[in-house]
Amino acid sequence: MKRILSLAVALVAVAASSYAQLDPSKIKSISISKTNSNAAITATREIGRSSLECVYKAEYPEKGDGEVRSKEDRMILQIDGGVTKFYSHYDFALDSLRKADRDGFITNMNNLKHGTKCCIYRDRPEAGRMILTDAVGSMYYRVEEEIPEQEWTIGDQTREVLGYECRRADCDFRGRRYTAWFAEEIPASVGPWKFGGLPGLIMAVSDSEGEYTFEIIGLQSAERPIEYADRNYINATREKYLRQKHLYVNDPVGYGVRAGDMKIELVDGETYDPEESGTAIEMMETDYKH
Repeated sequence: MKRILSLAVALVAVAASSYAQLDPSKIKSISISKTNSNAAITATREIGRSSLECVYKAEYPEKGDGEVRSKEDRMILQIDGGVTKFYSHYDFALDSLRKADRDGFITNMNNLKHGTKCCIYRDRPEAGRMILTDAVGSMYYRVEEEIPEQEWTIGDQTREVLGYECRRADCDFRGRRYTAWFAEEIPASVGPWKFGGLPGLIMAVSDSEGEYTFEIIGLQSAERPIEYADRNYINATREKYLRQKHLYVNDPVGYGVRAGDMKIELVDGETYDPEESGTAIEMMETDYKH
């Protein structure tokens, strides 16, 4: 129980440090309720074996000191024919450390790199479909949809990425304008996140505002299992998931308080009441109402 409380305090303190309205030094106690959490993994299944693994440097917006700033992540794209998995190496490493050495995990919480918990599976549960799983607060969501198509316009401009000559392609997709660079030399019609449909591996892609970017920094042939974690997911539409995620990323502590996952008592005897958290982060997909 003491370990669980220490972990909870550490997690809240890390999140709180990003919000000017909640100073961690003013926290007296934290009550955590995970009664309704569906984070527990019920089974892990091998759904394929990668033949190619790509490492992307990803940048996306997050809140810091009440302002929006750019966060860096390391994303892995595992490719096995049609089946792919896209996930955060930072989150995978963090979860591995938490399982192997919980005390060390808690002690070094502030020094560890955190990544997104979002995983995207292409051609699952069947060909032509896509599954996204992600944590929103203490709850894990699952979104299934048809593999989305991007209507790319391929140009003549080229640039070198990781030693490969790449061609430029542009598209409008779910509220943003993107420029991608793909390598025809690598015959994989996929890329990071939900991108695909070009005659070669997508090596780099960014939106026109420079808020969301992916660029490959590593590429290797590697036969490793592609795994899917079973949980008692909340099955949701894409729009419902995005609305909840938008609320969470703009104030994770406040989201937890409102959801009843936590209660924070301040040193002055007051109970923390979440406030509006300033400039809002817009999701990568903006074609929904929130």
